[in-house]
Amino acid sequence: MARRKSARTIKVTSESKKKLAKMFNCTERMVYKALCFECQTLLARKIQYVARKEMGGWVEAAVPEAEIFYDTMDSGERFMRQYFNNGAVLEVSMKTGTGTVFFKGSPRYRYNEVLVSDIPTIQNYAQNLR
Repeated sequence: MARRKSARTIKVTSESKKKLAKMFNCTERMVYKALCFECQTLLARKIQYVARKEMGGWVEAAVPEAEIFYDTMDSGERFMRQYFNNGAVLEVSMKTGTGTVFFKGSPRYRYNEVLVSDIPTIQNYAQNLR
């Protein structure tokens, strides 16, 4: 049964991929699909297991790129700033707890008393601005 492509990949050497294909009597394409979690057949799960347990493979996960910086101003106030690919910036004062979402330099929304549990919702808002 086929699945959509995952953000996870099992990383192994090229030699290991060839060994896996030979060991399981399948194509290198099948090994690729198994290591990228594109399918979850019994064969794919066996390839994944051997790649990790016997061939030193490790899982890497791709995440959307968004850089976070922690800045301290001359006044001593500290900020967390997260920059998104769409031009949005999330800025949270670590002193006052207020947060502002800027989009292409203009403030779009201000949050008072930002809690850690609020951050994913605010990030989602900032990331989806157009």
